[in-house]
Amino acid sequence: MAEKKGAGKAKTGAASKAAKAPAALNTVPEWASTTAVAKLLGKTTRRIQQLTQDGILKTEVPPGGGARKYRTCDTIQRYIDHVERKAQEIGEGGRLAELNLKKLEAEVALKESQGSLHRLKTAIAEGKYLPAEQATEELAEFMTAFQKFAMTIPARMAGAMSGYADAITIRNAQKAIRKELETMLTAYVDAMQVEDTPGAEP
Repeated sequence: MAEKKGAGKAKTGAASKAAKAPAALNTVPEWASTTAVAKLLGKTTRRIQQLTQDGILKTEVPPGGGARKYRTCDTIQRYIDHVERKAQEIGEGGRLAELNLKKLEAEVALKESQGSLHRLKTAIAEGKYLPAEQATEELAEFMTAFQKFAMTIPARMAGAMSGYADAITIRNAQKAIRKELETMLTAYVDAMQVEDTPGAEP
């Protein structure tokens, strides 16, 4: 019987403590010391003092007088605002760093293109490249010579086929090849003239 009574008292005490716990947890003191604030925020007392010196947290003299203390709720809210500002600054700093990186990449690309242009101008000045007029003239001369050579291909082909096919077949093949060559050469010359025409669309 004694054991049952002891067990009953233990259960009653535990239930009493459990009933009192929520009320204790819901009770937030209006004023807190440096040590209490440090425990609430998970920081050292030195850090709390530093935040106070920096103006992030502030102390006041309680209405009853005595040593300066922190208003608990106000202090927690101030610290939350401080952390949010820092997070925002870090985010903005990251975006700024990204913009600076893109600007730097653009500047590098610009300098590289300017270097390429300078090298090209130097090469032209040194005679490594032909002026456009001279290049066009030489290309036209080449095309004239190539056209003359190409138009001899059908006759040479006819001579090579002699003895392998009848005359009618050879003449038909010669005409077909000549026509194909003329069509291709005309199309190539027309394309060159369009590209060289001022104001022509690219």
